Amino acid sequence: MNFSSFEPKTLTVLVVDDERNLRLLLCRAMETEGYQVQEASSGESCLALCEQHLPDLILLDAVMPDLDGFACCNQLQARLADRCPPILMITALSDCESVDRAFAAGAIDFVTKPIQWPVLRRRVQRILQTHQAMTELRQLRAQVKALQEAASPQTPETYIT
Repeated sequence: MNFSSFEPKTLTVLVVDDERNLRLLLCRAMETEGYQVQEASSGESCLALCEQHLPDLILLDAVMPDLDGFACCNQLQARLADRCPPILMITALSDCESVDRAFAAGAIDFVTKPIQWPVLRRRVQRILQTHQAMTELRQLRAQVKALQEAASPQTPETYIT
């Protein structure tokens, strides 16, 4: 695994928040860190964007009208399964039930508002590095499996006649 290949400019962060000003601040913060940024103002638009192009990370507000972040997270997990990008839930909710609900829905981390920008910056970096390492590990496992299958002697029923 090559952590030195971690390049923010090649990674996309999807910012989902119904509050326009906070969404713009989050977008600006991610752009300042060198990430490509997409934005959505609702859970529904988040789902639609993810069908077109999967981001590397989703910053998802928990409290939104119509489809809240918890339901959106559940739907992303159900639709995308192993392909689902990591989701960092961002919310003013800080009670135990909301935190548990976010993780149960599939969020990988949880940040409360008001946002502590240095904390968010480091969490985003850590999540993306971990996600990249896990992706590389899955690819290496698939390569090893393919090599093992190619090297193993074929049994008589696998020969083509």
